Amino acid sequence: MATSDPSCDICLNLHVTKSATVWCSECEEALCEECKQRHCIQKATKNHKTIQIEDYQELPIYIANIKLECEDHNRKLDFYCSIHNEPCCTRCVSEKHKDCRELKQLPEVVDGIKSSAAFSDLQDRVTDMSQVIGQLIKEKIDNKSNLQIQRTAVIAEVERVRKAINKHLDKIQDELLNMVRANEEQHRDNIDSMIGKLSKMKNDVDEIANALEKTKQHASNFQTFLGVNKWSREIETQEREVKTAHSDHSMDNVELLIKMSPLVEELEKNVSEFGKLVVTFSPRTKLVLWKEKQSQSLLITASKSISKIELSNLCSFDIPRGSSKCLITGCDMFEDERIVFADFTSVNKRLVVVNNEGLLIKEIKFEARPLDVAVLDSNTVAVTFFDEQIISIVDVGSSRIMRNIPVKEICFGICFIDGNLVVSMGNKIIKIIDLYGKVLSSVSKMAKSTYCTSCNDKIYYASEGNGVVYCCDLNGSVQWEFSCGKSDFPNGIAHDASGNVFVTCKNTNQVIVIESSGKKSRVLLTIDNGLNEPIAIHYNRKTDILLVCNKSGRCLMNKVMR
Repeated sequence: MATSDPSCDICLNLHVTKSATVWCSECEEALCEECKQRHCIQKATKNHKTIQIEDYQELPIYIANIKLECEDHNRKLDFYCSIHNEPCCTRCVSEKHKDCRELKQLPEVVDGIKSSAAFSDLQDRVTDMSQVIGQLIKEKIDNKSNLQIQRTAVIAEVERVRKAINKHLDKIQDELLNMVRANEEQHRDNIDSMIGKLSKMKNDVDEIANALEKTKQHASNFQTFLGVNKWSREIETQEREVKTAHSDHSMDNVELLIKMSPLVEELEKNVSEFGKLVVTFSPRTKLVLWKEKQSQSLLITASKSISKIELSNLCSFDIPRGSSKCLITGCDMFEDERIVFADFTSVNKRLVVVNNEGLLIKEIKFEARPLDVAVLDSNTVAVTFFDEQIISIVDVGSSRIMRNIPVKEICFGICFIDGNLVVSMGNKIIKIIDLYGKVLSSVSKMAKSTYCTSCNDKIYYASEGNGVVYCCDLNGSVQWEFSCGKSDFPNGIAHDASGNVFVTCKNTNQVIVIESSGKKSRVLLTIDNGLNEPIAIHYNRKTDILLVCNKSGRCLMNKVMR
């Protein structure tokens, strides 16, 4: 991007400093007002378009730094290679792109780009993404505010319970202490009464003792004899009364003790927490991006009838061989109509990327054999492997595995629907998995199958063993089944925007289409069209292109017309 106060580049070459007022992107120079006037009348530059220097300064850095000259050869960029997605000069053409058939004049490629559907679609996607992210931010801000409200509610509930417990404990404590006081007073009265009785008995006994002492000192023997007889009877009476009193419960020693309630003891010993904080996660708002909205809108307008389907052959080509002959088991198509194939051979073990005429763009090698591939976005795919229990997310541009999603079973066919992966597993299960490996749901299959596809909350799969194509809901309940014949070996499966299902029958060298109701079918392609053990199939629901590939690598691309 230009500096905050740019100077005229032409004047600077003359060692004169003047403030620039416009920018010419073709000359890649800032111009002052005088140089601008000469620029507008000179034959070589009079058709150049200029913009105000203030507008140029507002351009993104990436855009402002784009040059019209080749960085390698310092020559003007005149051509664009669609295979390599890059502009090039004449030397680039002769050195790097001499075998490329997708060279076009650069002015032709860029003409009308600002009013093109691609630019408009990108604007819609950017606007939609900004709104989606804004909504997500709002949800998180609301969630954050709710956390404070919930914290206050939790504290209030804890305090309420604590007060209720305290109030109850105070009540039962008062009842217990009142009972203690009442029992103490009662037993104190009983003890006082017993002390009174014993005190009287002691006085009587003390009087006898005092009388004996006086008698011993001063009385005659006769007097003493008679006194002993009298006092002996009295002391016997006292002994009986003492024994009687001692045997009575009134003489039991009274103790006031506390035996705590087991629940209170448990509360002290075993209750280590006042309560348990439970954190729950409510489901996120379903995220539907612009591309998915566009795909859903296609479902409304497409015709459901298969009787009027006609195929127009666009081209046929052979996938470039690797180190060995091909064994193509999966395919998918990018938005720009690049095609990616899974080559299952134990020697090749690769993805093959070609343009829409079959010209090789690149191949990506793996340690394990790839069985199927699903396009995720403009440059990313998901790949299943027969030899390993993983799904790899691969950046096609860098040929790099971005991450691996481990799975517990062998996984076969894969497709990408509504932002999630739908994977046919080796244990008669179809799993719907998000892009980070979380299993969202599992759907039971009626029979073993290699491939599957999904449309409008329906899942379709073809059982090679019993020759039946199944349609089920997301709970696995069969909505309809269509018998192709056991010897047909139906396996590859795709669908159009209406839910009509296209199936490759490997043993009979056919592609059939089954109406969305499952009641009608038609044969669309046969051996006469070039089919020879077809397996991989893909339907581009935006362009209505049907791609079918023999296992040997021979591909047929047809336009579906209704």
